Amino acid sequence: MNKYLRYLFVLIFIFSLYHFLRDLLQTFSVDNFFINILHRPHIWCSPYCNYVTYPLDTLGIVGSFIVLRRNRVGILGVLIFISLPLWSLAVLLP
Repeated sequence: MNKYLRYLFVLIFIFSLYHFLRDLLQTFSVDNFFINILHRPHIWCSPYCNYVTYPLDTLGIVGSFIVLRRNRVGILGVLIFISLPLWSLAVLLP
């Protein structure tokens, strides 16, 4: 695997892990600076905002770990790349 792709999957893994931990803390109503970094309330996911990104977080963590372990992108890596625009969509929606 190309070293830049490896760095990209490490970045996706770290971001997904951070976001998963942040979502867990937010779900349990723990409020601190770690949670409030770049976070804003959304209208589109009103009662389920704490749970909407769990599937994307899980895919990012488990999928990136498997891709890094196998040292090749494969179908799983392509699925992770396809899921990246969903993050942008979630951020841009009101």
